[in-house]
Amino acid sequence: AWQGSGCRMAAGVPLDWRREVKMMTPVPMFSSRWFAMLTSIQSVTDMAIDEQKKAKESGGGVDGTLWERSELIVRYMLEEGKLNLMLRLLTDFKTNQRNEKFAQSLAAAKASEPNHRFDDLGTIKIKAALYEQALGLLLSCALCSIESLQTLDIVELLEHLSETLKFSLSHPEMVKSPDAERRQEALAISYLATILEKLEDLPEDRIMDLLQQGDVLGLLVSNITKYHTFYSTETKKKAALALAGFLGTEAYKTTPTAFVTSDEMKKMILGLEMAFVKDLFPDAPSKKTIRPLLDAMAKFKYQVKI
Repeated sequence: AWQGSGCRMAAGVPLDWRREVKMMTPVPMFSSRWFAMLTSIQSVTDMAIDEQKKAKESGGGVDGTLWERSELIVRYMLEEGKLNLMLRLLTDFKTNQRNEKFAQSLAAAKASEPNHRFDDLGTIKIKAALYEQALGLLLSCALCSIESLQTLDIVELLEHLSETLKFSLSHPEMVKSPDAERRQEALAISYLATILEKLEDLPEDRIMDLLQQGDVLGLLVSNITKYHTFYSTETKKKAALALAGFLGTEAYKTTPTAFVTSDEMKKMILGLEMAFVKDLFPDAPSKKTIRPLLDAMAKFKYQVKI
């Protein structure tokens, strides 16, 4: 489970959550202000997860508008214009990671603050991982709100998912690490499942065009095929829901070959049935949630030779 800052109080006084949200600003990576912001982001993420958990436990779920629910963190982020900043902070971090720019960023931070006492390299690496995890889980909370999804820069978000899934295929350590479920390489699957579930309230044609351009279905299938044995049960369920979401869209039904581009890809999808889909969706109610995937599998069995 996510272990955040655990911070709910400051000097015995409850945190001003709107103020904490406002602290999210673009600052140089690994600067003293960056580490201060990390602490704030961890606290905000803790609270957002807690609010969402309580909403689900109370039976409220995520129905109604953001202003009708008790999830204040996501609401404050929307009202303060921080949703796209959160996304940009996360995408910039992952871009620097993919381009191996962390050492360069740390050197620049130390040169800019020669009198600041920096942590040792091991501690900085741990904090960098926590930064990605906190922002990633916060984004996960935000995506549950349709108002947030309609506000987020969908082009940047989908490009990020495409790049993340592409990167993970050549960096298995990202998926095999102990904290993998909180890394973008696993969370990207959950994000896709959520986006596709809410597609009817979003610019569907635009989103499907972007997903096709980024070959996101192909990357998703390749990731699931390669790494499903390392996924948690929850991630495997999200993976099946994401595939079902793709295969149930009007865009796929109209031009299936634009998304499932080869017999090899069909075989990979079919292979997932025995790998985990059959076990995780054993009865009629659960099968109903992934019906488009099961229907596609039934068709693929007649179209290719296994």
